[in-house]
Amino acid sequence: MNITSIRATEVHVPFKVGWTDSPEYGTSSWKEQTKWILQIDSSDGTTGLGETPRGVPRSAIESIAKALLGKRLDAINFAQLTLPAGGDGYLLPPSDSADRGPDWEYSVTNRTPFFGFEIALWDLLGKRAGLPLFTLFGGAWRRSVPMGFWIGRMNPKDAARQTEIALSLGFRSMKMKAFPQDNIAEIVGAIRNVAGFDLPLVIDPNRKFQRLGDTLRIDRTLRAFPDISYEDPFPYNATTWRELRRATERPLIWHATTPGTRANAIQAASDGICEGVNISPFSAREILTEAENAARHRLPHWQGSGLELGIMDAFLLHTSAASQTAALPGDAIGHLLRDDDLIQETLTPVDSAIPVPDGPGLGVTLDAAAAARYQVGALRFAMA
Repeated sequence: MNITSIRATEVHVPFKVGWTDSPEYGTSSWKEQTKWILQIDSSDGTTGLGETPRGVPRSAIESIAKALLGKRLDAINFAQLTLPAGGDGYLLPPSDSADRGPDWEYSVTNRTPFFGFEIALWDLLGKRAGLPLFTLFGGAWRRSVPMGFWIGRMNPKDAARQTEIALSLGFRSMKMKAFPQDNIAEIVGAIRNVAGFDLPLVIDPNRKFQRLGDTLRIDRTLRAFPDISYEDPFPYNATTWRELRRATERPLIWHATTPGTRANAIQAASDGICEGVNISPFSAREILTEAENAARHRLPHWQGSGLELGIMDAFLLHTSAASQTAALPGDAIGHLLRDDDLIQETLTPVDSAIPVPDGPGLGVTLDAAAAARYQVGALRFAMA
């Protein structure tokens, strides 16, 4: 079975007004970044769906698509791809290229541009086998994946409104962004007043609490509120994080050490400080490997996301289903925060968990009409 054509549709789907950040905090550049919806057609008539992360350039789509076109599915090694020299997004130069035929083989160290193609290829394989992806990934530990609602940086009034929406959608936990200059105690109070119970909260400042002393000062304003966890309060350091854990008795979640790096489940377990990790690489192999490391050390995790559309969120549901310790509420709910998810099915929570699609492959179908409405560009590649 060969790849006969690849269709790439560039889309920009806005977030619902008021659902990410309060207007006084301005907008973020990532909200304006586009995504690519990929359709990879095979010689037996099967089509696999994919979705790239935000901000993948057209040049990367072109180079990867041209490299994959005409290849047999069983000849593609997702971890070691054969790409033209200088392929965008691939950081490791070729070695021993003289022995590798007309193309050079690259080890992919930055998988972001390829991730959407990988999703589409997995979807193709699953459809051909007649099996859902979680089965191809080793089988399901769960058929519904715990999820929490997500809000950006918000004032108390807007946070209260979004809490009402979260509860109406079936969520029973929430993740919120916050800066040290925000009145976090007032925001948390507004959320809890609407919820009517101690709605579990993860506060994620993206390391902007900066240091231990500043974080302790903020936490003192929150002592009246139980069931609060911190994700990446400041850059990871075993000594200072251990002191924060001792002083506050708050659960800590590790996601990143510095921009561009990820949590290491083995180190987190060895340090014995974190209650969990946020696993968010751009490869099924890496996701499942890191999840296995977490399971070996009995460290729960959630599968992180970048507030995606329906295709990628469906993929993350499958990897989470196949990961033993994906028991913490995740945030793969971008499809609910945007004006459209671009799929025909609905991925909605039931008792704060989203059921995993059980059809072949991803188990979701592209809403072509919706994709056309949000289209801002397109590319097509076909065999001559």
